[in-house]
Amino acid sequence: MKKVFLILSVCLLFAGLQAQNIKLPQPKKEGGESVLKAIDLRQSDRSFKDGDISLEDLSTILWAGWGESHGKRTAPTAMNAQDIVLYVFLESGIYRYDEKANELILVKQGDYRKLTDREGGFAGKVTNIAIVSDFEKYSRIKEHHTKFVFGSMSAAYVSENMYLACAGMGNNLGTVTRYGAHTEKQVKEVLPLSENEHIFLFQTIGYKK
Repeated sequence: MKKVFLILSVCLLFAGLQAQNIKLPQPKKEGGESVLKAIDLRQSDRSFKDGDISLEDLSTILWAGWGESHGKRTAPTAMNAQDIVLYVFLESGIYRYDEKANELILVKQGDYRKLTDREGGFAGKVTNIAIVSDFEKYSRIKEHHTKFVFGSMSAAYVSENMYLACAGMGNNLGTVTRYGAHTEKQVKEVLPLSENEHIFLFQTIGYKK
C-alpha cells in the first residue's frame, strides 16, 4: 500500500512540475541566412514529423514574430496599437507568450493541438501558434470593418516574420499559416479570449519529414 501511495505521489508531483510556466532560452538574433536569402527560401510546408519543435527554436520564432528589440516590437501594427496576443499549443498545454519575460505562461494543461486542425489533419501533432488580435486596442475606432482590417494586417506581419525566421534559421524547420481549419467553438472554450479578441491565423511549425 505504501508503495502504491509513493508511486501516486511521485506521479502527482511530476504532473505538478509539468503544469508550470516555461522560461524560454534566449532567442538567437544572429547567424542564419540573410534576410534576402530567407525571403528566397520561404515556403509553406504541410508534411511534418510528429512532435513539438525545441524550446530553443520556438523562442527564436516567437521573438521574430512578436518579440521586443531595442524597445520596439519586431512586427508593426496599425496606430502602434500592439494588438497581437500569441497562444502556443504544445503537447504539454496551451501557453500565452510573454515577450517581456521571454516566457510561456500556462493557460491550460493538456494536449489541445488537434483542435487547431480538422480531424486527421497534418497539424494536430506539431507546434501551433494562435495569432490573436485584441480589438480593444482599437477602441478609438468605431467601424468594426476597420478594426478587422487592422487586425488582419497585424496578424499577417507577425506570420510573415515567423515564416522568414523558419526559412532563415535552417534546422529543417517548416511552417504554414492556416485559417478556418480549426474547431473554432472548441478552441474558444479552451482559450481565455475576451469578446474583443479574435483568432486570425494559426501558424503551424514543425520539423520537415
